Amino acid sequence: MLLNLGYKDADLIDSVFKSKPSVELFDESLAKLTKVNKLFSRLKLAGVKITQRRLAPKDWLTLWKRQWKPAALTKKLDVVPVWCKDKYKPRHGRDYILMDTLLSFGTGLHETTQIMAQFIEANEGRFKSFLDIGTGTGILAMVALKNGAEHVVGIDIGALSVQAAYDNMKANDLNFKVQRADIQKYSSAKKYDFVAANLVTDDLITHGRKILSLVTEGGLLAVSGISLANLSRLRKAFASLPLKCLKVSKGKEWSGLLYQKKML
Repeated sequence: MLLNLGYKDADLIDSVFKSKPSVELFDESLAKLTKVNKLFSRLKLAGVKITQRRLAPKDWLTLWKRQWKPAALTKKLDVVPVWCKDKYKPRHGRDYILMDTLLSFGTGLHETTQIMAQFIEANEGRFKSFLDIGTGTGILAMVALKNGAEHVVGIDIGALSVQAAYDNMKANDLNFKVQRADIQKYSSAKKYDFVAANLVTDDLITHGRKILSLVTEGGLLAVSGISLANLSRLRKAFASLPLKCLKVSKGKEWSGLLYQKKML
């Protein structure tokens, strides 16, 4: 419902507060928040409680950070806020990625991110080069490095995303190339063993052939950012491409697909 009101996934924070699932939305427009409040009050949804608070600019980020705790991303990796580093104790056999991000870039624990990270981890050792399209925080690029990639590039259309990815890379003492680029105009002489594209469905369909052109023959392509409602539309559009579907992963609301580029 919030998405239908014009908000984006990046505006919403999924978390757990006092053992209950919570969705937090921050907006500077009191009129828009009042509209949201009235809608939910009118619907009277069972078990749903709406609260609204006014926060000083310096307080909202602090509140959000306090509710973001270390959590599992994959079977082998945790995501840890940088401000929790000193208190965090890695569990036996697990590694972790430090994240320091503004609200608009998310925590790295969105369902689509987890799906993509699991695809990467499941194919550890099968790729040496990795391209992350729409890198955002850089989290998938870092997952790739943790799983054996040697040459990693992350591209994003937003300057702030590129800066966030660079900052997270440094926080983890990792090294990959971060570049501001629009996939529509992006060109590369190099092809990659594994390409990840966590984009909205329409962008995946529009730029599918361009994205595929960046994958080596026999290489892997993972796509996500696809709502369950759009999954069949995406699969139909990609059916015309020289791809073999290896896996379809479905979450509660989102889905992702792992493909292999067919050999010519």
